[in-house]
Order: sequence, then structure tokens, then C-alpha cells
Amino acid sequence: MYRTLLGGTAMAVLALSCRADSTGRAPETLIRLNVRPVPAPKPALRYQLLPELREMSPGNPIPNYMRCSVERQGFFLDREALERREDLLVMPLKELAVQGLQVHGQAALRQADRAARLDTPDWQILTKLKADGVGALIPDVQQLRPVAAALKVRFRSEVALGRFDDAIRTAKTLFAMSRHLGEHPTFVGNLVGIAVAFQAIGPLEEMLEQPWCPNLYWALTNLPDPLVPLDKGAAGERVWTVWVFRDLDDKAPMSAEQIKEFIAYKDELIGNGKHVPEGEGAQGWLDARTKDEAVVDAARGRLVEYGLPQDRLLRFPAAQVILLDEKRAFEVLFDDLMKTLAFPAWQGEALAATIAMNKEQVLFADALVQNVTDVRRAKARLEQRIALLRHVEALRLYASGHKRALPASLSEIPVPLPEDPFTGKPFRYEVIGHTAHLRGTPPRGAENDPTFRVHYEVTLQK
Repeated sequence: MYRTLLGGTAMAVLALSCRADSTGRAPETLIRLNVRPVPAPKPALRYQLLPELREMSPGNPIPNYMRCSVERQGFFLDREALERREDLLVMPLKELAVQGLQVHGQAALRQADRAARLDTPDWQILTKLKADGVGALIPDVQQLRPVAAALKVRFRSEVALGRFDDAIRTAKTLFAMSRHLGEHPTFVGNLVGIAVAFQAIGPLEEMLEQPWCPNLYWALTNLPDPLVPLDKGAAGERVWTVWVFRDLDDKAPMSAEQIKEFIAYKDELIGNGKHVPEGEGAQGWLDARTKDEAVVDAARGRLVEYGLPQDRLLRFPAAQVILLDEKRAFEVLFDDLMKTLAFPAWQGEALAATIAMNKEQVLFADALVQNVTDVRRAKARLEQRIALLRHVEALRLYASGHKRALPASLSEIPVPLPEDPFTGKPFRYEVIGHTAHLRGTPPRGAENDPTFRVHYEVTLQK
């Protein structure tokens, strides 16, 4: 089911390696970088991390991505190929450089490069989403995962060989693919887009440590913010909410059988397709409310304020009134949560917390709050990593003009620096010896989660 897939994808995006701190503090994601001071390139925008307009061609990239994976299924999905790719993704760069990967997935990945440089993404899924709602299958999105993994292998091999222009070309392909997934009208598609963007982060970090790697401060600064927008996904989520309540009539009384069928479907959603024992789930929730006349009267009153005629509601059975009020409350909560996605993460988190605390009794409230929280945090976590990499490059830029010294504070850096998306404040920074420590702050409630406790140790090479 679509809802189940959303939860699984969110967990995949949030998964990161972590290191337990020996002092007993909370574990963190530690990234150690040993870098050289390098000034900004001239011209400043010589390097870009998304295809420039002069590289683009007219066309829809989506079927071309699909063709890439379908025509080369053996390369992407064969068991031996998958195992080989897993090894290459973690192999040290020195070993990777002698693996002869100059032609790794050459034809298939060239097709991905071409697709990433087409200018009109159209997933052609809206009709399916309207018809199937939360049951809509979206295998096209998942097919891009192995393509992104193969691109990451190529990216790392290009870094290992010192072919930085080629490596930046691959970074452009990955980031363009993630942008195209930001055009998918589901949160699942957006989350996969965020996961694809993360495939480029590790190789970028490795590239910054290599001799003669150019400074990418302006390239990172020039990326769109956000890289993977959520507005199309949020709009698509509104489509499935209409579909969920499509069989709930607000014009005429419903029979007991119609209500029973509607409730059975609700139980399927709550139980993720598993059997829900009698008296529990949606049916138990409904029975408890229909037995209380005061609850039914209050629900009817709210529906009148919502715009439904009172004389019509008086003809409806109590169960139908309660369910219509549930639909109303769900729509109110849904919009209240979705509107928070328009804000920076630190503002959206604060606003969503007040909404969650004051939410009405909505059957799907907990799942809905969690889904929106997961999506917001996945997006902000990507923004945080890109912002931290901008800081790393700003440090390299500063050191190149200050006798290879690190700044004592971020305020000494002459170029603009982004704020931590989870706080709206500068990143935490300190210098110990020849090493700078940059730390991101986790969102409230995730203080002990290493995926949100990101720590860059940046040491200047002597």
C-alpha cells in the first residue's frame, strides 16, 4: 500500500551510519575531512552542480529514466551486479582507482545523463492517483534507486581517478534526477528524490579531500533551496484524501451496509491490510461514539457550521454523522499540517508541534502527524548537509587567503553562510588545534538520534 511505502521510504532516507562517542555522549554521524586550502574558481560559476540551460534539451526525462533501467535490467538488477555494486560503494578510493571502472555501466548511465538534461518532467501519474488513491502503485519511482546507486559508483570512480570534471557531470545527473523526483505528486516520490540527492553527498565529501579538487562553495551556494521541493507532493497528497472519503455520502442517508463497507476499508488502512479484531479499529472507534447522543449532537453541530444543512443531517444515521465529522476534522488537521511545510524547518516544526498538541479526535491523526514530520525532517536533513558542505568550502576558501589558518569564528568568513535549517541560527563551530568542528543541531525529540547529530571534523592538510 502507498501509506506503508511512505513509511518505509522515510526510514530509508533517514538511515545513516553513526559512531558512538567514547565519552558516553549521544552517538553522532561523524564525517572526518582532511582538506587543502583552495580559493574560489574564476569565473566564480565555472563549476555547477545542476545542468546549465545551455546543456538542456527539450523533452520529458521520466520515460528516458525508465528506458535506462528497463533496457539494462541485467546491469541494474542482476544478483551478481548488485553484489558487485555494494562492494564498490564502500571500497576505499585507492582500491577503486584500479578497478577499471572507466566504462562502468557506460551505455545505461549515458542514457541517465541525457535524461537528466531534458527540461519538462511529467510523471503522467495524476489520472492513476485520482483513480486508485492510496492504492496507487508507483514502481517507476523505485526503479530510479538502482540507477542512482550505479551513478554513485561512477561518481566515486571518477573521484578516485582525479577526473573532477567528469565527477561534477555525474553530480549534476544525480542532483537533476532528485529535482525531477521533486516534481512527483506524492511524498514517496519526493522522499526518493531526497535519497537520490544523498547518493551524491558522500562522493562530494570524498572529492573535497583530493589534491587539486576545485573549491565548490559557489557551486553549492547556487543549488536551489530547497533542492527537492515538497509542493507537488503535498498537492498530490490532497488528491488521495479525496479518494479515501469518496464513498462517504453527504447528500443522502447511507444504509447500514454502505457504512459497514466504508468502515471495513478504514480498518484495512489502519491495519495495513491485516485483520483488525472485532470491536477494535475503526468499527470500535465508531461504536463508542454513536452510543453517546451528546457526541452525535456535537458532531452534527460542527457539520452545520461547516456548511451542511441541519435538516439533511437530521435524516442521516448517527454513524454517518460521526463519519462525516471525522472527514471534516481530518481535512482541517490535514491542511493545518500541510501549511507548515511552506516554512523553514525550524518554524514548521514549532508550528506543527502546537497543531499536534491541539488536534481534534481524528482516527488517522497520529499517522498523519508522523508522515508530515518524517517528510519535513528528511527534506531539512538534506538541506542541513548541503549547508554544512558550504561551510567546509568556505573554510577552504578562507584558509587559502589567510596563510592556511582556520577562522576562530564563523563571523570571520567573508562569504555568506547558511543557517542551520533545524534552528534558524548559525551552525555550532569550534576550532581545536588545526581542526574545525562543525555541528548540526537535531530537531526537538531527536536529540539522541545520530542521523540528526551530524558532526564534520575538518582538518587542513599540512
